[in-house]
Amino acid sequence: MKVMLAIPHIAGGGGERVASALACSLRAEIVVVVFEERFSYPVDGRLISLNTPINRKSAVTRACGFLQRVVRFRRVLREEHPDVVLSFMGEANLINALLSRRPILAVHVHLSAIGEMRSRAERFAVRVLTRWLYRRATVTAVSDSVKQDLVETFGIPARQIVVIPNAVDAPKIDEMAGEPLDRPWKSELPVLITAGRLTPEKAQDHLLRAFAEVRKARACQLAIIGSGELEGSLKSLAKELRIDDDVFFLGWQTNPFKFMARADVFVLCSRTEAFPLVLLEAMACGLPVIATDSPGGTRELIMGGAEGPCGVLVPGPNRPTAEKELAKELVKMLDDRETRSRYREAGRLRVRDFDPAIFVENYQRLLESVL
Repeated sequence: MKVMLAIPHIAGGGGERVASALACSLRAEIVVVVFEERFSYPVDGRLISLNTPINRKSAVTRACGFLQRVVRFRRVLREEHPDVVLSFMGEANLINALLSRRPILAVHVHLSAIGEMRSRAERFAVRVLTRWLYRRATVTAVSDSVKQDLVETFGIPARQIVVIPNAVDAPKIDEMAGEPLDRPWKSELPVLITAGRLTPEKAQDHLLRAFAEVRKARACQLAIIGSGELEGSLKSLAKELRIDDDVFFLGWQTNPFKFMARADVFVLCSRTEAFPLVLLEAMACGLPVIATDSPGGTRELIMGGAEGPCGVLVPGPNRPTAEKELAKELVKMLDDRETRSRYREAGRLRVRDFDPAIFVENYQRLLESVL
């Protein structure tokens, strides 16, 4: 079986990490096609680059780039003749559904929630293309919430959608968490930590304002792992709020786990999360977690364990009182050692539900069934 994986790049995010894991684990001949050669994670198999990075400067550059990628991807398909093509991320999914003989589209975002952050014209175009093209493919969704959104908002038949949650390699994370670290923060003060791209949907601005409220109640620090387009504005906001001395922007890290393992509480403030893999990674590091109850799979992950809740849910960033409510929960967690211990144990138990071997086997079976 010859399997082609198609993705814009393999740098940074959760979808890219999943593509890397599958490229290294599937029992098949693997060909990986990327729009541009950017890598944060390992890739097994033969690599083909279309050398056409996505250019978001304008609608014209975006559309022209899309057409160029369509032409180049069609050429690759004719040369490689894959048995099945598994794609990740929005544009790769559209191209795969349009051109491939047996497309499988991995959906790692809550499409309608992400759409609310786009311009009206882009939102309309994506909705039309999704409703048309996704019907031609088998679709994997990372959570039940994502599947429900695809069915109800985009009209994709439920029978075409398979839910396969992401996995977390707890032993590997535990090993990496033990690597030595020179702490960038003051060791005598507790540390809140978050991780993710510095983009609007991750809502680090909301977290900074909540942290400013926390600082009114107690001394503590905040560490932010990740890079992205909002880095400059977030640093400016931290200065404006007069918390910049206690906020540490750590950038993208090849090993974020050694930082997480030495913090006290993990917090995720996203406006939407299809399946927040980083929450599982934080739990694997032994951290109690607090997350926003936003569209996507966060509630399923936090509330879906057999032993009860494995973290704390707070209202999403769009509520007027959300920052004060988040600050209140963060202070409670920092002040209550027994609660932190209870959620640490619940988190470690929850991680066991997402075994990498089961995840890979689910994809292996799906690929074989499509053939």
